[in-house]
Amino acid sequence: MPKIIILNVGTEHALGDRDSSTHPITRSGWRHAWFAGQGDILISPVAVDEDFLRYLGETMGYDPATVTVLSKERIVTDDLLLSDEFRQELRELTGGGASWELLPCFWTPGVAELAGLLGIGPRAGLGFAAQRGSDLLNRKTHFRQLAAGAGVPLPDGSVVRTPGELAQAIERHLPRTGTVIVKQDDGAGGLGNLTLTRGEVTPLPGSRETLKVGADIPALTADVWDALTDQLSHGLVVESYHASTRQFYLEYAIGEDGVPAFLDSGEIRVRPDSDPRSTELVWVGLDLPAELPPALSAEALSHSLRLATLIGQLGYRGHINIDAITTDAGGLVFNEINARWGGGLVAHSICERLIGKGYADHRVAATLRDLPPVPLDAVRRILDGHGLGFSRATGEGVLVLACDPLLINNMECLVVGATRDRVREIEERLRETLV
Repeated sequence: MPKIIILNVGTEHALGDRDSSTHPITRSGWRHAWFAGQGDILISPVAVDEDFLRYLGETMGYDPATVTVLSKERIVTDDLLLSDEFRQELRELTGGGASWELLPCFWTPGVAELAGLLGIGPRAGLGFAAQRGSDLLNRKTHFRQLAAGAGVPLPDGSVVRTPGELAQAIERHLPRTGTVIVKQDDGAGGLGNLTLTRGEVTPLPGSRETLKVGADIPALTADVWDALTDQLSHGLVVESYHASTRQFYLEYAIGEDGVPAFLDSGEIRVRPDSDPRSTELVWVGLDLPAELPPALSAEALSHSLRLATLIGQLGYRGHINIDAITTDAGGLVFNEINARWGGGLVAHSICERLIGKGYADHRVAATLRDLPPVPLDAVRRILDGHGLGFSRATGEGVLVLACDPLLINNMECLVVGATRDRVREIEERLRETLV
């Protein structure tokens, strides 16, 4: 069944200029084009370069000329999806719609309405999506409420609704570790999070900036409240901040029957910025699968499955990823859920299509998001010239996940190898060739 792949990535309030075709979020227009196959329709925030589509078709073994890319060079919002012009284009392309599958990043009310207008369905979960059910699952405040109800281990923390409650929560939770993290209700990639510490002020994982806690907590609270709240905010979350030994996620797909199926796991890689003035760490990418000790892995799977099952019982259908950390004291705490595609889903999908289901039994992968921008034809020559391109025969090598033809955003690659050490070896060689 052909797919209508909707790249409605992010949430509108987190994107700033929603009409900008140069916003970093638009890079997803290229990386998520890897979901496409024969005869699919790709609704993208940016046009996907024909050379890149040919590269995808050659790699995956389909005719790229059969893939239709619909783009208005703007973020894919519900308003865009439901516009008369856009609906007419889709009707002409789908010829009625019943034989198509919708694959959106987010199940929004607009996506649910579009499914009805195109005649795609009936489908379980559309009613939940139509009532903004996904909002319930993408807010930090609601996560703590749902996770507490499901008995999932959480860091000490509080949901706050006023500046006064924020000050009280900071004073209550700061003594546990000497640092707290304050989270915006809606946000992505740690951009809505601030850490407050009595210790050394350094960039910390999951935070855009770390601030020193002095004697005047009310003044600091006022600054934090002004920085993190706006007309779209529904509150803040304050948690004791734990130094982590691993930051990882587990991803599920909740099917039509409401039963979650485990898909993939991965660990988040970060590093210090080369600029000493930077207030946050650089996100290097993801390692798939997450390498956890057996007992910890079993515990994490048990808790995350219970949470995913609860989410399915609420009525959500689609992808869900659940974030957790292991603390330096050896504990396990969960800190977020996202009712959308996870950052590692593209890598997982590629590995399944190129290597096969169960690839994680004998292959590991790493995404690299911090590579300098290089034109596609140039990077392909580099990969071929140094024997680094992915080989189906060996099941190892490098694939270009996203390559910005404007050379504004970093290039993103996927490295696949037999072991984690082998992946690091290939990664090091790749970085050397790009210098």
